[in-house]
Amino acid sequence: MLLVVPALARCGGSSKPHSTNAAGATSSSTSSTATSSQPSPATPVHGVQVGQGIVRATSDTLVATMHAGTHTPTVGRAWPVSFSVQRAGRPAPAAVSYQYLLASQVVARRSHYRFRGHFSDVFHWPSSAVGYALTFRAVVESGVTTLYLDYPVRVRR
Repeated sequence: MLLVVPALARCGGSSKPHSTNAAGATSSSTSSTATSSQPSPATPVHGVQVGQGIVRATSDTLVATMHAGTHTPTVGRAWPVSFSVQRAGRPAPAAVSYQYLLASQVVARRSHYRFRGHFSDVFHWPSSAVGYALTFRAVVESGVTTLYLDYPVRVRR
């Protein structure tokens, strides 16, 4: 496994250098390990697949949904992903960051975007990810609630 982790270190290149929220403000891509003055979040809630390419997680009145491309993305080709986050049926402020898991262990982290209600991104998977049974995890945070949206992928050439 030690050889795999460096190979996946560049995994999941996003095409977005920043995101724009509903108010037009932008935020740069930053590390997902940034500290916050907010209280630490409760235990994350894991989502479930509810349809082809759709994963949803719910906690109280917060609902996060991810729409992703195929489970077998091709190296270098666009792999779209989009998110919607609502609290009590209304668009909610949220942040999403990405984790890449191999055998249930996080081997890479990428990006951190803030948005309100909806966010879309496009990935180009690297050749170093070919053949591994990976899980793409979107970590959605809104207030003190954290939701995990997991999506299994096996990248092909």
